[in-house]
Amino acid sequence: MSIFRVRKVAFINFGLLFIFLASWISWYIYPLARSITKEFTAYEMTDGSFEYGFSEELGFLSEHVFFGKVSYAAIPKLFGGTNIPFFDKVYFQLNGDSKSTFVLYVNDEILDEMAEWYDFGAMNASDVPMEVRAVKVGDKYIVKSMKSTDGELGWEFLMDGYHFYWCFVGIGLVSIMFVFGLVLVVVGIMHKPRRVVEQEAPSDVE
Repeated sequence: MSIFRVRKVAFINFGLLFIFLASWISWYIYPLARSITKEFTAYEMTDGSFEYGFSEELGFLSEHVFFGKVSYAAIPKLFGGTNIPFFDKVYFQLNGDSKSTFVLYVNDEILDEMAEWYDFGAMNASDVPMEVRAVKVGDKYIVKSMKSTDGELGWEFLMDGYHFYWCFVGIGLVSIMFVFGLVLVVVGIMHKPRRVVEQEAPSDVE
């Protein structure tokens, strides 16, 4: 295989790899990003005008409110405890309802602060009454705030300090990877080999 052929295949393969990684990461970002766009909505006011903003800022609650005790909690086996945004999360259920699964996107720092008033692995975890606000995305609920009698994980802290920031970073990273991968694929397809003009060697002079 010629050097040109190897270079052409390498461009296309690396381009497809970047596009695949961008698609894979976006699949993990989607639930969290969709929960944000569901909260950022246009509301029609009484005078016929529209106001744009987060539901809490406008006095509306687009998320659902749940009350109960945590009956089940689990951390993903593959990325659990890795402290990687979008990948590290906690799944839990309330009151034994297996039809409603909540997803809490947090990092180690948030879990450590939260452990001061609630710990999913504590012995009394199933005895603490909880108020959970969450937005439904697909068949799961993305947690926006949690509150118990001893403390709370506020909407502003979770959304502004973690969800919104990492969604912005993640979407930027996915966009860069996708565009870069697309450029590599196009370059690989359009790239043409250099034409080498061979000059005839001068004949020996007798």
